[in-house]
Amino acid sequence: MSSFIAACIWSISANIIAMIPGGQRYRIHWNLARVLVLALPVVIYFIGIKHGVLWQLAMLTVAVFQLRLMLRHMFRQALEKWRAR
Repeated sequence: MSSFIAACIWSISANIIAMIPGGQRYRIHWNLARVLVLALPVVIYFIGIKHGVLWQLAMLTVAVFQLRLMLRHMFRQALEKWRAR
């Protein structure tokens, strides 16, 4: 059950961070979102160990829906850096 509690805390944190304005002046929003993205594999890993693959895929789906804009932003930055080479 502790992995589900960690997933709930992660999800609530993602929603609270989403309420912070994300403009150029508010860099804290993007920095906190990066921390969430870095913590996500740990939470998904523990859910997979404790409860199985189906719950792991469910958490991954929830995470992708919650962080879709952040993931798109990070993907674009990585693609621009790759093309600049």
